[in-house]
Amino acid sequence: MELESGAYPEARWSDFPVIILGWWAEALLQLAVPTRREVLWRFMDGPHSLTLTKVPSDVSSSAVALAQVFGSLLDAAEHVVSYCEQHKMFSKDLEMLKLNVGRLNTNQTVQRTAASRSAYIEMRPSVAADAHR
Repeated sequence: MELESGAYPEARWSDFPVIILGWWAEALLQLAVPTRREVLWRFMDGPHSLTLTKVPSDVSSSAVALAQVFGSLLDAAEHVVSYCEQHKMFSKDLEMLKLNVGRLNTNQTVQRTAASRSAYIEMRPSVAADAHR
C-alpha cells in the first residue's frame, strides 16, 4: 500500500493478494454506505492494518477521494483475478474476489454519478499493540 508517508507496512511487503483484496473490497463497499464512517483494512501477514475514515474534503491535505480508492482497488483486484485465471488458479477465495469485483464495478458507476463522488477518506496505519515482530 502506497501512502503519502511511503510504503505500508513496508516496501516489498508480501501477503495473500486474493484474500486481502477480497477483504478490502468488502470493507470498501461497506464504507460506501452513507451511514458508515469507518472501516478496517487488515493484512493477513503480521499485525498491520489501515483504518479508513470518511472526512470532509477540506479537513486534511492527506484525504483521498473515495472514488479514487475504489478505482485503485478495482484495478488491483481485476489484475489479480486475470492473473489467477490465466494461470488456472482457482479457489473459493478467488470466486469471492470476483464477486466483489462485480460489486465494486457497480458501485464505482454509482460513485461517478452520485453526490457520493465528493466523499473523501483518510487512511491511518496501525500495528496491533501486542505484536511480537
